[in-house]
Amino acid sequence: MAAIGSSALRNSVAVTTAEALHESALHAPAAPLVPGRRRPDGSLIEALVLGGIGTIGVFLLASTLAAPGATGVWIVVLTAAAMIPNFLFARAQGRLQGAGDSRAVVWWSTGAQVAQAVLALVAVLLGAQTTAILLILVVTALAGAIGAGWQARRETLPLHGRAFTASSTVVLLLTIGFAWLTNADVVFVRALAPENAAGAYAAAAVLIKTTLIVPATFSLYLLPRFVRSRGNAALTNLGVTVILAITLLTGLVMFGLVSIAGPWIVGLLFGSHYAQTAQIVVGFSIAWIPWALAQGILVRITAAASKAALAVFALAAVAQWVVAQLALPDLTLWLIGNGAVGLFVFASLYVIHWSMLRTSRKETASPATSR
Repeated sequence: MAAIGSSALRNSVAVTTAEALHESALHAPAAPLVPGRRRPDGSLIEALVLGGIGTIGVFLLASTLAAPGATGVWIVVLTAAAMIPNFLFARAQGRLQGAGDSRAVVWWSTGAQVAQAVLALVAVLLGAQTTAILLILVVTALAGAIGAGWQARRETLPLHGRAFTASSTVVLLLTIGFAWLTNADVVFVRALAPENAAGAYAAAAVLIKTTLIVPATFSLYLLPRFVRSRGNAALTNLGVTVILAITLLTGLVMFGLVSIAGPWIVGLLFGSHYAQTAQIVVGFSIAWIPWALAQGILVRITAAASKAALAVFALAAVAQWVVAQLALPDLTLWLIGNGAVGLFVFASLYVIHWSMLRTSRKETASPATSR
């Protein structure tokens, strides 16, 4: 949940930063504020509040996380200590992304993950306990927050404004809502299907959901550009078309791969005990194409902070729960139903996108018509 929250914060800060930079480019700088009257950075407050909520959540779940003795106490403390640095790191990445420096975001996020993996491996080889690995996570998150934050201050404007504005809150909810919709399937299957079937489904999900990497990668580059091109319908539509075309191609390639070599790929990745996974990956790959397309168009929807999309996600969450109750434990029926829900989400988001395009075109044409 912390990963989803930090991702949502990064998107929110990216949109806010892109808006601020766009406005500063269009208008002359405002007169400096009276010393002592300047508002604090709203994104910093958001990071501290969300990180604080995560910290409190860890302590509330202490009985679940902690093992007996002093080691268990340190596990809880270090897990909680990682929360605020992780959200500050996400904030810094969001500022860099909003400034259009997607390369820096990739370097910082990938570098942190590689550093964590390498240091954790060294710790394991040296016989370190779980607390040492958690300490590594805290230190790398803190280092990332400081380093990326320093770079962000050099490349972006201070975001002096209110925290949790209508726009930033909508972006947070859009990211969290879609994350739930694309992960709830595993939750439902674990709850309503036999253990073996749930394990097979979870393995298939790991393989097929890699297609989401494509729209997620596009988001790093295109999200701030969609914000800056809100008045340019042609450019926005071109960006959406490119994302959807490449995402669809990726989904079809995945379908082709698992159709031809599904059992071999599953055996290579998960072993021979996952024969049931090999039986469902083809159907899973088809059912997942609408969800991947929905994430592709969500980049544009997030840039516009569309409240209508929140209503779509609420309806989809209810529909997903109903389908799960009716279809499971039949995995084939569930894949069909969940794929249909994904198709509804994609079609609804596309309608919202098209409606915003028409509005933008009318606003652009109005001055010419009046002349």
